[in-house]
Amino acid sequence: MNKALYRFWFVFLICLIGCITENKAQSSTKNWGMRFGLNAVSIANYKVYQGDEMLENSSFTNKNGYLLTAFARFNINRIFLQPELGWNNYRRTCSFSLLIDNDNNYYYPTDLDINFKTLNTNFLVGYNIVLDTPFLFGAFVGSSFIGTYKTDFSINPENRISHTGLFLNYTGFLGFSINISKIYFDLRYEMSLPNANLDLKEIPEFPDIYQDITIKKTESILSFSFGIMF
Repeated sequence: MNKALYRFWFVFLICLIGCITENKAQSSTKNWGMRFGLNAVSIANYKVYQGDEMLENSSFTNKNGYLLTAFARFNINRIFLQPELGWNNYRRTCSFSLLIDNDNNYYYPTDLDINFKTLNTNFLVGYNIVLDTPFLFGAFVGSSFIGTYKTDFSINPENRISHTGLFLNYTGFLGFSINISKIYFDLRYEMSLPNANLDLKEIPEFPDIYQDITIKKTESILSFSFGIMF
């Protein structure tokens, strides 16, 4: 079991102990809460270019990241509006074979670990399919604006690079939420990010041999979280 799962279950037990004696339903017109969870970046349409040449033997690895989000909920009968402010850590590994010697067809295998730290502002609109206190079951759709403020790169993994600077992106998502008294669960799928490509020449800290590498990909995000809603 990795560190992410240890942290996940630790926070879950704290939330459960804090809410085990609470039997009230969330029936007010306004609620607020916090949720903690895991996210997983899903990569598709993955291609790596060295200059104008597409590199073969390219692959990727999806990894779990973390999220922490505060939110408010405004209830209008079965409909609810939910603005959120959250922190996310997105992780993935992009692998490719870098062409070093064109004459002798010599390739250098590279594993590039990419770790984004972001601030997300979300807004969702939902509908409570089940409104039977103390149980709630709702479906929702929404949008997210993502501000990446720090990116950590690791190459094979002895070479580590940190790059700071604000990069903005956005996405839409859909999902489900479940309330059992004050305990809150959330599962959501964020659809393809419109700009997930990575051009290494825009990051001057990279070694010269990587400056003509461009990674073109699409990314979606699946996340699961739990928390407390008061």
